[in-house]
Amino acid sequence: MGLRINPHIHSLPLIEHGGTGYAGLKMSGVLDFSTCCNPYGPPKEVYRALRAINIRDYPDPHSGELVTALASSLGTAADRIIAGSGSTEIIRLAALACLAAGDKAVIPSPTYGEYELAAGIAGATVVKHILNEDADFRLDLDELASVARKHNPGAVFLCNPNNPTGQLLPQQDLRGFAGNLPDTLVILDEAYMAFTDETPGGPDLTDEPNVLIVRSLTKDFALAGLRLGYGLASPSVINILKKVRPPWNVSSPAQRAGVAAIACGGYVRRCNSRMQRCRAYLTRRLSGMGYRIIPTDTHFFLVRVGDAAGFKRLLLGKGFLVRDCASFGLPSYVRISPRSMQDCRKLVQAIAGTAWKLD
Repeated sequence: MGLRINPHIHSLPLIEHGGTGYAGLKMSGVLDFSTCCNPYGPPKEVYRALRAINIRDYPDPHSGELVTALASSLGTAADRIIAGSGSTEIIRLAALACLAAGDKAVIPSPTYGEYELAAGIAGATVVKHILNEDADFRLDLDELASVARKHNPGAVFLCNPNNPTGQLLPQQDLRGFAGNLPDTLVILDEAYMAFTDETPGGPDLTDEPNVLIVRSLTKDFALAGLRLGYGLASPSVINILKKVRPPWNVSSPAQRAGVAAIACGGYVRRCNSRMQRCRAYLTRRLSGMGYRIIPTDTHFFLVRVGDAAGFKRLLLGKGFLVRDCASFGLPSYVRISPRSMQDCRKLVQAIAGTAWKLD
């Protein structure tokens, strides 16, 4: 007699991500342009805070000090916040809480693959809304609302700005979208919002009873090795998520690092200013070589190269890693996220020195 595995688990997709670890590489000797975290590393205050950590005791199961710091920084109440081991944990908690077998989840495509996986783990059926390449993969919220009303989903997953396209949806349009779907949880992933020109503290969507905003301190402060994110929603939604949250889900080092990072004021804004200059340099130089760049509102961007897997292999042989977007359903595109200007110049020189032929 074999193991009794839930039948739907066998059909779940295997999700690929960026980073040298996923490529089976050691970081030394490879310049990684495939991940979208802050390339300038954590502020020095984070390292100082980590040196004082006591790892003998269990972490605070409620992440109380971190949640309080977030509430103060965001100008909201602590009962509207839940901390997670990365933003992806919050996404999975939301799927477990609001989706079940027989439910549907609507997801635009291309986008972050973990939404489909989270919905699948919960047993839901995924309805994909395919975006048009000729329109630069821009999402029309009216069209998406029409799809959602047709399927009456338990959840709609939206990445804003979207990964991998980098495109941003207006906050006020999102408020109207959520208001038209009162029985659907709108999971709004803002993992890369800090790397846009969107004004911090803009219109707050969490007063909508069916909106969950997900954010990533991992991305903002380059804490990928610690895993840290949070969710913002009405107290009723947050209370539901707490019921499915694992105990001690955020480690003591991650909590302490988060508190220290939040206290660093304009650090992310200063880093973002540098990243935007590097992005402008890369997109200008690559466009000049004949590459098609998809317009973006954040630091990373899509480049049409023809054979993305082959392009990635070619650059990897030169010591550069870019993100092959085949796992997003875009085998002709790579995603590039800027590093320092010095590293960006090296990448441009490497690409210019290839004999790569565009389709």
